[in-house]
Amino acid sequence: MTTSLSRAKALLSKCLLIPEDHIDDDANVGDLREVDSLMFEGIVIEIENATGAEADVMDLLQLRTVRDVAKLLDGQPLSIPD
Repeated sequence: MTTSLSRAKALLSKCLLIPEDHIDDDANVGDLREVDSLMFEGIVIEIENATGAEADVMDLLQLRTVRDVAKLLDGQPLSIPD
């Protein structure tokens, strides 16, 4: 069974060009590799492709960790509703 956390690691491995086994569950995405705007766009596109929905801009502004990516893959918001 594939968990959202393992899916998040696979997605980040692909987008950041680093081995999956170098990605800790609680890692900050920016600590894995220096992420530029093109890499971030790749992450966003992969999340949107995986979920079949456009990512919320407020969620993207708060995206920091591998667990955040997993939440977005599960369709859970990162932002606090008004």
